[in-house]
Amino acid sequence: MAGITTRGRTAGTLDPADRIADLERENAKLQRINKVLMDRVERSMDFQGGAFSLFQTAIVLEQKIRERTLELERALHKLEDSNRDLARAKELADTMRTRLFEAIESVNEGFALFDSSDRLVLCNRKYLSYWPTVAGRIQAGIRFNDLVAMVAAAGAVSEPPPDVWLRERMEHRHDLKGVFLNRLSDGRWIQVNERRTRDGGIVGVYTDITVIKHEEERRRESEQAEKSALMMLNDQLQQAKSQADQANLSKTRFIAAASHDLLQPLNAARLFVSALADLEQPDANAELVENIDVALASVEDLLSALLDISKLDAGAVTPELTDFPLRGILAPLATEYAAVAAERGIDLKVVGSGAVVRSDMRLLRRIVQNFLSNALRYVQGGRVVVGCRRAGDGSIRIEVWDNGPGIPRDKIAEIFQEFRRLDTPVTKGRDRGMGLGLAIVDRVARMLEHPITVRSEPGRGSVFAVTVPRGTERRAVRPASIAARPMTNRLAGTSVLVLDNEPAVVAGMEALLRGWACDVVSANNGDEALALLSGMPQPPDLLIADYHLDDGALGVNEVARLRAACGRILPAVIVTANRTPELADEAKAAGCLVLNKPVKPAQLRAVMSGLVG
Repeated sequence: MAGITTRGRTAGTLDPADRIADLERENAKLQRINKVLMDRVERSMDFQGGAFSLFQTAIVLEQKIRERTLELERALHKLEDSNRDLARAKELADTMRTRLFEAIESVNEGFALFDSSDRLVLCNRKYLSYWPTVAGRIQAGIRFNDLVAMVAAAGAVSEPPPDVWLRERMEHRHDLKGVFLNRLSDGRWIQVNERRTRDGGIVGVYTDITVIKHEEERRRESEQAEKSALMMLNDQLQQAKSQADQANLSKTRFIAAASHDLLQPLNAARLFVSALADLEQPDANAELVENIDVALASVEDLLSALLDISKLDAGAVTPELTDFPLRGILAPLATEYAAVAAERGIDLKVVGSGAVVRSDMRLLRRIVQNFLSNALRYVQGGRVVVGCRRAGDGSIRIEVWDNGPGIPRDKIAEIFQEFRRLDTPVTKGRDRGMGLGLAIVDRVARMLEHPITVRSEPGRGSVFAVTVPRGTERRAVRPASIAARPMTNRLAGTSVLVLDNEPAVVAGMEALLRGWACDVVSANNGDEALALLSGMPQPPDLLIADYHLDDGALGVNEVARLRAACGRILPAVIVTANRTPELADEAKAAGCLVLNKPVKPAQLRAVMSGLVG
């Protein structure tokens, strides 16, 4: 026979079970044929009885038996092959089933598969963890409607009520449209995504979205609060405007208070350094003291620039444009960052320039300093160059070159956004910053109308530049040198009362004034100052008072009390970090001069000399 076929298909195309059944039927058929042949031979022998006929019949019978035997052997071989294939198929199915179970157990989401009769086929432990009160009763073969009824009865879902939830769950199960959300009794939110399989079953994926749901609730609450606020604003427009003005004023005052707290320690440090500079020092120590003073001045300028930017956002200040030489910015930066560059093995070169530009000196320094600090941060053992060149329109372009890792072209715009930083292997183990520097630079540059340009090539380095208009030489401001000292000491023997609530500031002021041969007494509050006055043979020649004192006391008010106790108007200096015009007007009305923190010793000495004279 050419091959066993069933319904027009060869046996090779059937599955193992069908092939075995066909072979067994074929074997039975061959046995029946053999039996019929044997019966025919026996009847022939009975009817004819001849020897020749018997011989002929035996030959035919033998040939038929041999053919049927061969066919039977072939059928048995096919049966053995089918059994072997069936065993292999069963082994492969077991392996695939094991892998399927392992894969399902490894996913983070819950997984459940139901057959066409909606009976549970399999699920993973994550799925069972969502129903801890009934997990032990969830077994393969349970119907879905029995399972959800059991969940509802156990109170595993917090809302809606169990009967409502059960009805909604079954309705969704019938339609399978969209997702279904379960809020469990332990506070978790579970999102259910279900799809039908080819054989009519249903596969479901259960995802824990508790964090996302809480965020949505908070956002919804925030949006609702915002809508309520907008409605109130629409109903009470005039009141809202007044509140906004008050809020703006409060913000300005907060910035002023923050300035005071930030500048207090810096003010004390400047006073101590100035007092140390007045003492005779070896040349090496004198150079160190001068470098410390330059560094503190840089910190002061940076901090002041940041505070000015904050005040600008509050609408409280505007840039102070002056004409000044660029060496007033570049030389301090070279001194400040020389040690940083040496520590990191970077060749830093700052090319001097005698050009005069028109800008806000502190804010422009903030821009250039940020460019330089970024270059030193991202360059490893390379070179950084700071220099100036003329632009086409006669303005000056300040450039910072580096041979660092560079910036991809599609990332250049992003680095000027808040909290955006370059992630490169060079930055590992270093201060990577907060990603705010270039965002502040962009804001300052737009405020000053100074264009910012960036050229960069990955692997070869970058050039950051700011273009500044030229200034007038005769209006240039020359920064005072720390080494400048008056030839004569006009303050020797001057009696000074210092009123400040910060011990460090008091100690620094005392050290500085005593270095100028002044007689100094100090107090932390107005009551202490009044007690000191009562024990002094005569009133002091000068009062120096901080504006913000403890318990809400103000320096101008305490000066008025001290003057009243002395019976005359004592010369007074108010020291403050608040640079608002309102405070200046208040001090002027009280007959006091104002010095802003951090106090510059040379400026303080000049003011004191003028008042005492």
